[in-house]
Amino acid sequence: MRRLWILVALALLVSAAGLVRAQDLDGMAIMKKVADREESKSSVTETKMILVDNRGQQRERSLIVRAKQINKRDHVMTTFLSPPDVRGVKFLVIENPTGDDDQRIYLPAIKRARRISSSQKSGSFMGSQFSYEDLQSRDPEKYQHQRMADMQMAGHDCYVVQSVPLDPSDTQYSKAIWWVRKDAWTPIRAELYDKKGTLFKVLEVQQLEKQPDGTWLTKLTKMSDVQERKVTVMQITKYQTNVAINDSVFTERFLTDESQE
Repeated sequence: MRRLWILVALALLVSAAGLVRAQDLDGMAIMKKVADREESKSSVTETKMILVDNRGQQRERSLIVRAKQINKRDHVMTTFLSPPDVRGVKFLVIENPTGDDDQRIYLPAIKRARRISSSQKSGSFMGSQFSYEDLQSRDPEKYQHQRMADMQMAGHDCYVVQSVPLDPSDTQYSKAIWWVRKDAWTPIRAELYDKKGTLFKVLEVQQLEKQPDGTWLTKLTKMSDVQERKVTVMQITKYQTNVAINDSVFTERFLTDESQE
């Protein structure tokens, strides 16, 4: 698994910590352990997306996310269920180990699917504070990682790592700073900076729960655009793992079939 930016809708699962001494870990080693953590082979997630504008007014959307590993690659199908103006919108992501993930979105209003190109990755996903780039996998080796002084965040001991892209044209962010919980190997805070080096967005995992199998589930996450003062909250309301999902769900035929949610 190469997932570096947080795919919140997938309800990130992380494995227990490895037997590596903390003092031996540099920034790259930490971020590789984050990216390579174990995840469920399949899952179905029911999620609320709450959009909060700069006046504090809220809009709520409900969606279902199906995820499955097929041929060692992540496949994710997101379907919006409500309200009526977004019902039927579908978003398909297929992990690409050698480059940008294949991302396609179906909009019922225009009756067609379109591919999200590299030049569109910085665009907002369905009016949220998550961009398409935030919802794709990232190879840790495409960044220079610097381990900074360990800190506490929300009462938890954390590694702090600054990540700078080796190719600045490959991302909308000039750098990211991650707070990684030592007991869970998952970031619980990320600061994302724009091309001018100014703080752009802040990601906060506000509810992280340990599951009976020893993995961890992010149940409540907030992405804040500190420049426009807008917020998106992702709240998981139901989560199932190891669910039987037909591979056909992750195809363009399913994406464009309005009879199937």
